[in-house]
Amino acid sequence: AKEKYEKSLDELSKCRPQYMESMEHVFDQCQQHEVKRLTFLKEALLDIKRHLNLTESQNYSSVYREFERTILAVNTQEDLKWFSNNHGPGMHMNWPQFEEYNPEATNAVAKREKKRPDGVAPSTPNTEHAGQAGDRGSYDKNQAYSTEWSDDELPAGYSGNETNGGGNSFEEDSGTRGGIRVRALYDYEGQEQDELTFKA
Repeated sequence: AKEKYEKSLDELSKCRPQYMESMEHVFDQCQQHEVKRLTFLKEALLDIKRHLNLTESQNYSSVYREFERTILAVNTQEDLKWFSNNHGPGMHMNWPQFEEYNPEATNAVAKREKKRPDGVAPSTPNTEHAGQAGDRGSYDKNQAYSTEWSDDELPAGYSGNETNGGGNSFEEDSGTRGGIRVRALYDYEGQEQDELTFKA
């Protein structure tokens, strides 16, 4: 038995160099794959670092240099002086000045108020017509009225073909249609000829 055991060890010893050579070859292949993996990981991390570190980019570095120059070029005293001249005591003042009385300008305003086109109510309604229109105190505040309107909505009975008839459709409808009662929300004094004056 001892001789068989020693014979087996001798045969195993003879195979040892070939086994070591084969194992080293496999180990070298694994090492090559590991080198590729580590190299790829290193390059990927460096690429991520280059993308995250914007200061190393030439484009961004020029932007930051320009930004730094702009900040350093700020002059606080000049800024304060500019603000004082434009929004402070140094700004241009429009103080009230004496103006000569001009009767022509006053007459022009009075004539403009008197010359109203036909069909437009005067700025101050007469007391006779005010009584006919009804007392504002009797107006039902709970009465529903429309607060939304649109220029696109056509009035009832109006057709776009009526304007081609040669006549003024607005003048024809003015005699047949009734007025719409409205309530003023605030006081307003008419400034133009086509504006009305009303009281809330």
